[in-house]
Amino acid sequence: MRERALLIGLLLASIAAVGAHAAGMDCAPLGHIPGYQPLKDPPERYEYESADFSVAKGDETETVTVAGSYCRQDYTPKEGAEPMSDLEVLMNYQEQLTKLGATILSKDDANTVAKLVQNGQETWMHAESGGGETTVTVVNKHPPKQVLTAPSGKDYPLLGHMPNYVAGTPEKRHFDQLDFDVANGDEAKTVTVQGAKYRVSYSLREGAQPSSDLDILQNYRTALEVLGAQILFTDASNVDARLEKNGSPVWIKISSGGGETDLSVIEEKAFQASIQPPKADALKAALEKDGHIALHIHFDFGKATLRPDAQPILAQVEKLLRDNPALKLSVEGHTDDVGGQDVNLKLSQGRAAAVVGALVKSGIAEDRLRSAGHGADQPIADNATAEGRAKNRRVELVKI
Repeated sequence: MRERALLIGLLLASIAAVGAHAAGMDCAPLGHIPGYQPLKDPPERYEYESADFSVAKGDETETVTVAGSYCRQDYTPKEGAEPMSDLEVLMNYQEQLTKLGATILSKDDANTVAKLVQNGQETWMHAESGGGETTVTVVNKHPPKQVLTAPSGKDYPLLGHMPNYVAGTPEKRHFDQLDFDVANGDEAKTVTVQGAKYRVSYSLREGAQPSSDLDILQNYRTALEVLGAQILFTDASNVDARLEKNGSPVWIKISSGGGETDLSVIEEKAFQASIQPPKADALKAALEKDGHIALHIHFDFGKATLRPDAQPILAQVEKLLRDNPALKLSVEGHTDDVGGQDVNLKLSQGRAAAVVGALVKSGIAEDRLRSAGHGADQPIADNATAEGRAKNRRVELVKI
């Protein structure tokens, strides 16, 4: 055992001495072939990243994904140096691996994969040669480390950020919408959520060591789970989640890629109109001029249930009818073209009837009102856009 440790130490020392750039430029414990030079200065390194390794199982191979401290370096022959064949390159690495005490897990004409276990620490190594270049990948296996900071400064109040990253100027909106992905078996569906929006982007501090997308997303995912969030969707670039804050849903999307991390949040809530509804005299003028007027009265999604913020508009319609006792109205519902024709027709009829019901309940004589629904048959805007669909979802007052 002592002789083997000494041999490994001597081998590592000799590897480190190979080439002018060997120190700090290779992925230990593997060095590089004499006559070859590193292409990356420094190597591609991450505190936590994963790589796939092929492991021979009889006549077949299986892929094993290993995560931990990650290093990758590419090499090319120095100018004027005679390149080795792929066979010679890989046999050199196989010799190094054998002397280190590593187990060769698979090898072919272009690849050698091995694993070294010392003091319970697994080191997975892959040497690849082809097209005149050699690539070495080394992963020292270990679990992820939770390093996300506590929220402060420009962070969203529930989540901090990765060390070495700095926040840009947050985007805040009182009311907006974002799309979130939700896993649905082997598929994913998109859900559009409306409410208060908070979005902030993080970029790497100048000269700092970057974190891998895997490390970043794993840190946020763990932090979200600690907060009691439900993870709705995850892939190599995104984590979508939902949690509860003060009794209301909060939707969160973390996206990482290209050296930046984006955090987007919607604190879900119903729309509350900030624009005053049209006054009764304005309604009367429009009816006298055009014979009809479109109102955008809000209902629960996909239902004929009036939302509380519809009341100010209904109050003006009620005043219009009280101030003009001879006036009779047809209340007519319209929808966008999303969904089936029969569903939209029924929905528009139900919404028109709901408005009539609310006015009758307020004291307007029932014989002064009637209701009708047209579904999506009478659009006033392009249903291909969100803005157009919003305009088409309306209730019209038509003078009888």
